[in-house]
Amino acid sequence: MHLHLPSQLRLALRYPSLIHAVLIACTLPSFAIAATVERSTDMAPPSEARSKQVAVSYTLQPEKLRETSRPVQKSKLFRLLATGSAQARIVNVDGEVVRSSAPRASIQTLQISPDEGWFLVEVGNSGYSVVSAGSLVDMARPPTHPEAPEDATDFEWKILDNNHLIGQADLPSLDTEGLTAAEVESLPPRDTLIYLYTISSNTMTPIQVDDTLSRPFHITGVTDGQVELLHYVTSEIFGARIVPVPAQ
Repeated sequence: MHLHLPSQLRLALRYPSLIHAVLIACTLPSFAIAATVERSTDMAPPSEARSKQVAVSYTLQPEKLRETSRPVQKSKLFRLLATGSAQARIVNVDGEVVRSSAPRASIQTLQISPDEGWFLVEVGNSGYSVVSAGSLVDMARPPTHPEAPEDATDFEWKILDNNHLIGQADLPSLDTEGLTAAEVESLPPRDTLIYLYTISSNTMTPIQVDDTLSRPFHITGVTDGQVELLHYVTSEIFGARIVPVPAQ
């Protein structure tokens, strides 16, 4: 009995490797489509990802000041030497200089993030820089001055956690008539402005200060997320914490 097979099937039986070639050729496009869909899902455009985030505002609320704060752990990775002088420099654990002061721009302060992944440097009138502890490259430069009011002072930034800084600017007193420059400088500010700076997104958000917190005050430090405040006039020390408030 002689079977009449289609020419394509006779060709495939005679050359089995052709079956594999055909199967691969038919399958590859579907794999490519699936990979494209998966990749487009994982790598959503940043704008789309941001649009899914819930808008959040913040308030600085009073919190009972802990009687015993955890002692500040000094970083073993970096140290600031000759603070504020023309010779000010940051050295690593081996004593090698990783950053030096520029002419007329000496390094004023050095703060290390809790995870020691980056450090915050204040340089003269140039403001602050967030520097990677690994590459020693500037990761971000927080703003130096609020957009308003015009008479607000420059920011003083402190590390809040591994991704945030808390900044303070003051509004100078308006009762300066007839006072000398030294007397004006000694006056307490009329109010305090507080801001949150997010390093990963390079964004700054104003923080509402709870009415129960007595102002004006100065941020003296941050310990485990608790912000320690000093009242300008009474010298009272009290605690506070930044609390997110979801938008209505």
